[in-house]
Amino acid sequence: MFGLFSKKKKQLIVHDKIWTTDKAKFEACLEWGKSDPNILFVAWFEETRNSLQLYFQENNLEKEIYLADRLGLMQEDKNFIFVEHHPLQAEEERLATRFGKKEITVLSSLAEPIFELFGSARIIDLLKSMGMKEDEMIEHEMISNSILKAQEKIAAKSAVNISAKSQGEWLMNAGMIKL
Repeated sequence: MFGLFSKKKKQLIVHDKIWTTDKAKFEACLEWGKSDPNILFVAWFEETRNSLQLYFQENNLEKEIYLADRLGLMQEDKNFIFVEHHPLQAEEERLATRFGKKEITVLSSLAEPIFELFGSARIIDLLKSMGMKEDEMIEHEMISNSILKAQEKIAAKSAVNISAKSQGEWLMNAGMIKL
């Protein structure tokens, strides 16, 4: 009756931190990796994992990047930092629930394929014209809501998780973008 007894869906709280380029995002990861040994960097896709791992090695940081589907319970007490979004929000929620996380932080760049779904090239041009520098981060609830809406649109077309080595390959296989 009037929703008094209905259960509200517990939604994962996502703290999005976004840069205009992958290089700027990787630099932020490097700084966080150096400053906090309890951070566990998690990638959804092998291509991202390998790129960030190489960036860390080139900058003398000995820190492993984990693939989300290979995390074990031994890592549950660490602070997870996701270095990209999964195209399906349900996958992010599934993993967070598995590890008892109610909030996660996701680091992204507007250069990632998922952002192409809502005109990242125009956004980058706009930010540059406003004087935003490459190494500046954007963080706002409105952006997190936009990402969630994009994930919902993706789920409406492809609710099944697709095996892929990169976010771009996943979106291409789902018929969302062309590479």
